[in-house]
Amino acid sequence: MSIYEDRASSRHDWDINSWPVTHQAATKDDQKFPWVAADESGATGENLVDQQAIIAHATLKIDDDVAAPLLDDIRRRARITQAPEIKFSHFSKERAARELADIFAPGGPLADRTNIVVAEKRYTAVSKIIDLLIEEWAYAHDIDLYRNGSARRMASTFFKDGPRALREAWEPLLVAFVGLARATQRQGTKEDVPSFYRRLEEARWNCHRRSVEEILILLLETRPYAERLVHDVADRTSSIPSLDPLAALIPLSIHHWYQISGDFRLLHDEHSLFKPEFVQQMLRALWVTHPSLVAVAPKARVALFATGKSSEHPSIQLADLAAGAGRVVVAAHLGRSTPTASILESAFAPLITWGLLPDNSFWER
Repeated sequence: MSIYEDRASSRHDWDINSWPVTHQAATKDDQKFPWVAADESGATGENLVDQQAIIAHATLKIDDDVAAPLLDDIRRRARITQAPEIKFSHFSKERAARELADIFAPGGPLADRTNIVVAEKRYTAVSKIIDLLIEEWAYAHDIDLYRNGSARRMASTFFKDGPRALREAWEPLLVAFVGLARATQRQGTKEDVPSFYRRLEEARWNCHRRSVEEILILLLETRPYAERLVHDVADRTSSIPSLDPLAALIPLSIHHWYQISGDFRLLHDEHSLFKPEFVQQMLRALWVTHPSLVAVAPKARVALFATGKSSEHPSIQLADLAAGAGRVVVAAHLGRSTPTASILESAFAPLITWGLLPDNSFWER
C-alpha cells in the first residue's frame, strides 16, 4: 500500500511510484486539487562555490488558464514582442522591471498567489559542513546541536568569521569540502578524506580567530563521519543529493502550499534533479515525518508531481519571473545590488518567506 493511501484514497488514486509524470496539456483547476506552478533561478546542483551566489525557488498557486492572459498583459506592458517565451532576463530594463513589480506587488494579481524560498550557496556549504560532519559527531556523543540553535549559530560564526580567520585558505577549504561531499567532480581530481583533513589541520594552525579555531578543532574529530559520508555518496545510499540546495527548497515550497491548500498538484519546470527515485524518496520523506518532528516539520504531500516545458505552460513562465526576481533581491541585500533589484525589492521581498541565509537580517529590515 502506498504511504499516501492512509487518507483521502476515495478521492484520488495516489500513484507516487509513477511520479514525476510529464504534463503537456494546459493546466486547469478543479474543485479538488488546485495547480501550483514552480521554477527555480540560479540552480547549479551541488556546485556551491560558483559565481551565482543565490538560488531561489518560486511557486505560484495558478493554472495555465488564469496565467495565460496575465502573461500576455505583462508582455504587452513591458513591450516584449519578439521572444516566444518570457524569461526573467527580459526585465533588466527599468520600464520592464516596473511592470513586473506591479503584478507581484501587494494588491497586484499575483501577490497572494506567490511564495519564494531562497538559499545562499556558500552559506549552504558551510551549513553542510556542520550538519554532515560536526552534527554527526555530536549525535554520537549524545549532544543535541539543534535543540538550542547551536548548529545554526556555529554555521553563522564559521561563515562570517572564516574568511578573516583563514584568509587565503578559506575559499580552498570550502571548495575542498564541496569536492569531498558531492557525488561528482566536474574539474580536477575529486577531494579525498586524507587531503581534506590535511587542509583542516593546516587551517587550524594558521587560524587568526578563536571562534573559528574552536570549530576547526571539532572538525578534526569528525574524520570517521567524513569517511562514511564519502562511502554513502559513492554507493548512492540516498537518491537525495547531499549538497544540492534545490533538494531542500522544493520540500519547503510543498510544505507552504499544503498548509494553506491541502492536497494540490505541482507542475514544475523540467530539471535534471527530477529522476523518479529522487521525487519518490523526497515525497515519502515529507509524508512519513517522525512524531517528534511534526511541530517543526509537519507532514506535507502533493496530489501529483508533474513536470512540463516552460514554453508550453504560462504558469511556469510566471514562476520563472518570480524566482529570478527573488534571487536578485536577496543578492542585493547581501551586497550585490543592481538597479533592477532596487525596483523589484518592495514587490518581491514580502513574498520571500524563508531562506538558508547567514542571519535573519533580510526579514528584520
